[in-house]
Amino acid sequence: MDQGPRTKKNIGITTGDPKGVGPEIVALALEDPEINALAEFRVFGPLESNQKLSDEEAAKTVLDSLNRATKAALDKEIAAMVTAPVNKARLRLVDKNFIGHTEFFAAWCNAPVCAMFVARNWRVSLVTGHLPLGQVAIKLNAMEILKTIRMTAEALQRHFHIMEPRLAVAGLNPHAGEQGMLGDEETRIIQPAIQQARKEGILMDGPLSADTLFWQMTQGRYDAVIAMYHDQGLIPIKTLAFKEAVQLTYGLPFLRVSVDHGTAEDLVGTGNADPSNLKSAIRLACQLI
Repeated sequence: MDQGPRTKKNIGITTGDPKGVGPEIVALALEDPEINALAEFRVFGPLESNQKLSDEEAAKTVLDSLNRATKAALDKEIAAMVTAPVNKARLRLVDKNFIGHTEFFAAWCNAPVCAMFVARNWRVSLVTGHLPLGQVAIKLNAMEILKTIRMTAEALQRHFHIMEPRLAVAGLNPHAGEQGMLGDEETRIIQPAIQQARKEGILMDGPLSADTLFWQMTQGRYDAVIAMYHDQGLIPIKTLAFKEAVQLTYGLPFLRVSVDHGTAEDLVGTGNADPSNLKSAIRLACQLI
């Protein structure tokens, strides 16, 4: 039976730091007829970059757009949110607690979250995010690893329709600790989390040496990799697919997808700002809702 035309979903887009390329790439993306056909878009923030603003003015503009977009998402006025890049140091001038988008939304919604980076059929989730490398081994714990494993498996089932996902967990140390010779975090912290996840029916291998694990991901052996820290997970996926890799923040009461690059303030006004990554984020948001 013909039920008539389907209503387009409303997607919110935050334009990011007005002193960076965010406003430019949003404007360029929305000029693309293929992108415009995917959804109705509601933009939060200016659509023109402005490097004459003071740092404080720019930061206040960003926070205002993020707060308005979050409220719209929680009020179900938009079905998903796509975010352009921000300057974290600049934002801390007006919000000393700002670490990154992911942490901002988690605090706003009081929700545990998982940051998953997606490109093609590759997916990488992070146990720790914006944390100095020297603190990773100190802060790493089995409960956070288990939470990331559970949320990754759930995201793959719910959003990507992979009912029995195959996960791989990276070790923290070189060669996954080399049986304790290069560190004991694998046996002391990571392995207990894996054992519990297996008891819950999650299919997984690990802890595995990160220097070969991501090659195995590209061969299709795993549906997602669990990385212990930021650069361990992001260097491989950005190297493989820099213009395509986007972040999915899972665990929020709304869908959030983000570009996976910075504000590129040196490109503002040059005509070289590239909206490819933002378009990938928009496509993924539309696909997942």
